[in-house]
Amino acid sequence: MALLATRTWGQGGGGRPLALLVHGITSSSRTWWRLGPALAERGYEVLAVDLRGHGGSPRSEHGLGPADLAADVAETVAVHLDASRSDGDAATPVDLLVGHSLGALVSLALLASRPRFARRLLLEDPPGPLGIDWAELAAGIEYDADRAHRDPAALKADLERENPSWPAGEAEQRVADMADCDAAAIAAAVRSGIPFDLAGLAAAVQLPVLLVLADEAAGSSLVGADRADLVSAVRQGTVRVLPAGHSVHREALDAYLLAVDEWLAAVPG
Repeated sequence: MALLATRTWGQGGGGRPLALLVHGITSSSRTWWRLGPALAERGYEVLAVDLRGHGGSPRSEHGLGPADLAADVAETVAVHLDASRSDGDAATPVDLLVGHSLGALVSLALLASRPRFARRLLLEDPPGPLGIDWAELAAGIEYDADRAHRDPAALKADLERENPSWPAGEAEQRVADMADCDAAAIAAAVRSGIPFDLAGLAAAVQLPVLLVLADEAAGSSLVGADRADLVSAVRQGTVRVLPAGHSVHREALDAYLLAVDEWLAAVPG
């Protein structure tokens, strides 16, 4: 296991519930630069991690599967709680667990080994196992990371042109994430394939789940049979499909927060 780099928003202690944010592949905790403060304004202490091989966290050529990454996250949360407060429920330390893409798989792996780790789960556009071309994904990671190092301004301009709905500053954050990640190790892990049973993991979750899904036509990573299987598998699920591509929190934050607010008001804490 590895202790991870983190970002925080909102003051710890004082009875504030903890929200834990887990990013997607080649991203980092900085991807939550708008969602983190918004949740803090809603009364949360917010902790966002950099997964192993991402952001400021330790590098490794091994242990980049969801279960290994989940163990890192659990250790990091335990250390954070020991250092910041003593009033949490050790058996259920996280009130709101949020995972985007790979982070959604890590969140599900966390709950598979620690069913009481969280009270509520938000899965943002997890990838479907049938829709991943591992070789193509690995090549894309290597290409974008190389551009982030060689010509970050050009990559930023391309991202802004390709994603007109992104607010100012979002492309800059994405370029920084690509430059920071250990692209070679991540691409190698991806190229070898990372098998996962999305529907099976989701079916085992025994707590309220909000699925915030991207629109299939706009670039969701969860399409066709994968999407239908996940929606059917979630036992206590609420589904919101938003007019955005895979990174919903980047493209449609206002609609995302509205969905979260409505869901939190409707489900038990």
